[in-house]
Amino acid sequence: MKLYSRPLSPFSSIIRCIAYYKQAPIKIVAPPPGSPIPEEFRAISPFNRIPVLITGSGLTVIEATVIAEYLEEHFPEPPLLPADSRDRAIVRMLARAAELEVLAPTMELLELLFMKSKDEARISKLFKQLEIGLAEIENRLGHGPYALGEEMTLADAWLTPTRFVMNPFRQLANRPDLLAPYPRFDALEQRIVQDPVLSLVWYEMVDGLKIFLGELETA
Repeated sequence: MKLYSRPLSPFSSIIRCIAYYKQAPIKIVAPPPGSPIPEEFRAISPFNRIPVLITGSGLTVIEATVIAEYLEEHFPEPPLLPADSRDRAIVRMLARAAELEVLAPTMELLELLFMKSKDEARISKLFKQLEIGLAEIENRLGHGPYALGEEMTLADAWLTPTRFVMNPFRQLANRPDLLAPYPRFDALEQRIVQDPVLSLVWYEMVDGLKIFLGELETA
């Protein structure tokens, strides 16, 4: 198997969390350099974005949610979905909240905040969406070392890059107290950096951010 990924890509980082936890035999490769990804990559990814998984049979699997489900089914051990249906529902709700209500508005805000002509109404709406998403995650988080309790789940794979992105985002958005109302979500960083799997992805993103900022300085 082959995974097209970049260290700083939050959606790619989700899949690396899963692959590392399951010790899946996946080769990680970079797409062609450039931002946005060059059009030639559409031959592999019709939406021209990562992550993309190429399976052993040659099937191209796109979109992080689908790739995550595929890996959980193809490599069922160790599991990342709990046996209990209630707990599985909570894991899936945390993952969807991270994807749709936190990562999605954050990524759009990172573009809008640096445009010369700012759409203040849209920016305000996205911050409201982000705050609702963070509140939902805060309310759903358990009290153990992981999102749901004592065992890592798919929720942790989604929350690790989501929590990472909040560090540079709140600086760039000049909102240093953004996470103050969400102490359990904020505290995820300390749990992540102590975990042998999640910390791998966290520090890959740290390195990716350093490279990205260096490229901005020289651009």
